[in-house]
Amino acid sequence: MFMKKYIRIVCLGLLMLGWIGVEQAIAQTAEDKPYKAQLALVENRLRQGNVSGAIETLDEIIREYPNAAEAHYAKALMFGQLRNYELAIASAILAVESEPSNLLYANYLLELYKGSNNLPAALGLLDESIAKHSDNIVLYREKIMMLHANKQSDEALRAYELTKEKFGVSDTLDVIKAEILLDLEQLPEAEQLLTPWVAKQSPVRQVYSSLGYIYTQQKNIKKATQILEKGLQVSKDPLLHFDLADAYTASKKDKQAFDALLKAFESHEVNYGDKHRVMFTILGGKSNITLDQMQELANMMVLRHPRIADSHVAKGDVLWRRGNLQEARSLFLTAVGINPNHVDAWRMLMNVELGLNEVDAAIQHGQEALSVNPNNAMLLYFTGLSYMVKDDTDNSRKMLEAALDNSGEENAFLQSLIYAGLGDLYHKLSMSDVSDVAYEEAIKLDSTNATAMNNYAYYLAERNEKLDVAEKYSRLSNELDPNSGTFQDTYAWILFKKGDYSEALKWIQKALAGSEPSAVLYDHYGDILYKNNQSKEAVRQWEKALALKEGSDLDVEKLKEKITKKSYVE
Repeated sequence: MFMKKYIRIVCLGLLMLGWIGVEQAIAQTAEDKPYKAQLALVENRLRQGNVSGAIETLDEIIREYPNAAEAHYAKALMFGQLRNYELAIASAILAVESEPSNLLYANYLLELYKGSNNLPAALGLLDESIAKHSDNIVLYREKIMMLHANKQSDEALRAYELTKEKFGVSDTLDVIKAEILLDLEQLPEAEQLLTPWVAKQSPVRQVYSSLGYIYTQQKNIKKATQILEKGLQVSKDPLLHFDLADAYTASKKDKQAFDALLKAFESHEVNYGDKHRVMFTILGGKSNITLDQMQELANMMVLRHPRIADSHVAKGDVLWRRGNLQEARSLFLTAVGINPNHVDAWRMLMNVELGLNEVDAAIQHGQEALSVNPNNAMLLYFTGLSYMVKDDTDNSRKMLEAALDNSGEENAFLQSLIYAGLGDLYHKLSMSDVSDVAYEEAIKLDSTNATAMNNYAYYLAERNEKLDVAEKYSRLSNELDPNSGTFQDTYAWILFKKGDYSEALKWIQKALAGSEPSAVLYDHYGDILYKNNQSKEAVRQWEKALALKEGSDLDVEKLKEKITKKSYVE
């Protein structure tokens, strides 16, 4: 769970450096070049969060020195950090062409090809590098792994044999073969290959990690933990604590699993990338870690890696889940201060501010985020949502429609959110036909978008239109989220509109049991009670609705009329 089965032996980890790491990488390549001072200016601008200014300075260097490999490399690093693989690859290629002998540039281009899932290009680059550096075993090992990743496992095993003939047997090489065997589900063969290296006290962590995985899969947890503990003693590599956590988790020893995780997070030797991956696996809900334990891990992330934005994002996320919205907001503000291009940090900051009902702050931060991340569909969506909460429908429409226009390359989940947001907005603007189309598109893109289903169903019921469609989507939304009082209220209201009053009463009572009291909920309850021949109790509920009328969308005059007449009013 925490450690992947497929273990990389060669990994520069340059795709997730953070801006501090980019600055350091730029400084290390400058040497005594005539543009050293300009590269120093690039570093300074990155520290200030002025990414566009840093890129402008690099472009100035390149105009004067077209073969300035360091400048091309620096641009590649920056675009890679921004996840713009197309521009990062173009700059990395220029760096390699300007200085073909520098393996640092070729290695980063290789990482970019892998990051963009262009494995054929990565293999081509490896072949070129091997031709120039035929005695570099690292390149041969990388090629074996790359062939396997490209689903050419038989060729990868042949490349392993050729490499072994050229360079001889080694624990590192056998680990790579073992990982291929594990992916091919040949666990006994992998175990047989690696076991002799334990007897030889191999210092390579992956020998013990892979064997620990094999024994865990075989449900031999005692043997798995023994081999991993031995690996810790021999290799001194604290990354094995993650493998121990896996073994303990498999045997349902949650306390020992957490203790192992914490040791890895406390270690200065475990790199940030590994901690980041594990932390966000945990935040994704794929573990038995409690909120208190998440908090402890997140606190350690910030303590050990205070200048990396994602550390603060992780801690903010945990605080948000705990209901500490103000503290979470501070963490997200710190994250965007470190890296203004961190779209998720801006998104979470705006979400928290909406939760705090600080709508103007959410709008301001949305505009600020878009100034450094122009045309970003996610940021346009959340800014549009913030304007909608403020009832500024003109600006909300501009933002949400711009979000849709810029969402072509986004995933279906985000596109569904945008269409659902437009459905809500067009309903506000009394554009029912367009609103319905937007909701239908949202549901088509994401069949689990329960909120879109609920809202669409509710507005259909309010208009007394397509009640069978409304019932279908409302029922689905309740299946997807059976604990939502809002969704239960919608379903009760649709049943009421269809004349199924007894069933409507059951659902509105479920909604009341699991929801905060609201004017709409009490109003619906009163209407349903009246149709179930409970007029006195109906009046009581209408009176409760009237007491909570402030800020609701209720027709207050109609509500007063029902109370006065002690009767349901259409």
